Amino acid sequence: MWLMVAVLMAATVAAGAIPCEVAQMQCAYRSGCGAALNNYMLYCNEVLSTPTSKCPEQCEYALIALTSTPEGKDLMNCQCKDGYCEGMKQRIEICRSQVVRGAANATASCRLSQMICLADSECAAALEYYKHLCWSMYEGRKCSRKCRNSIGILRKQEKAAALSACRCNGDEDYDCKKMQNNFARLCFHNKHGNHYKGKKKKPNEEIEEYPTSNKPSVVKDAASIAVVSQLLVIICGYLTFNT
Repeated sequence: MWLMVAVLMAATVAAGAIPCEVAQMQCAYRSGCGAALNNYMLYCNEVLSTPTSKCPEQCEYALIALTSTPEGKDLMNCQCKDGYCEGMKQRIEICRSQVVRGAANATASCRLSQMICLADSECAAALEYYKHLCWSMYEGRKCSRKCRNSIGILRKQEKAAALSACRCNGDEDYDCKKMQNNFARLCFHNKHGNHYKGKKKKPNEEIEEYPTSNKPSVVKDAASIAVVSQLLVIICGYLTFNT
């Protein structure tokens, strides 16, 4: 598959244009961009399938997360080769203004901040460790050394920056307020605080890195990739968004 992508890329470099199918495959086979692409197809289905005058918030978030990846940005410059692709492009145009505003204020929603993190493979792996190792903290019992270590690693991820100041608005798939309060109280002994914020690491305090062999898998399975590949043609609809 990657050989085919390479051949297509080589054939179009001289023309300075990347066909949408090539850009689509590049995204689909990258774990972070592929996950964001899958969310885009799921949450923007309503916009892509029927004419509408409103862009759902979930579709807006999915688009912001997708365009936060290098492969997602490449998709914005791809070239449609048929009317169907152009039609999808026109339909998703309804989301343009919301995406531009939302991308400039990623901390407005913890759900959006989380989706941006999950669109990056390293950040997604760090977030999965955090969720696994900090369960006792979430339940209000304790913040273990392993939990604090996972927090330190997550805070090192560029794509997790928005999580440190995000605001709970009730659309999260977890009890956001409870988690933030327990985080501040148990991990940093503060009555008030935001997610991932707290006292800084002491000069002589080391943060362990995750063993590569034990990193949680964030790569989609073959079945998921096959589904994404079958639906790739609709992604070119968002290619006109600005960075």
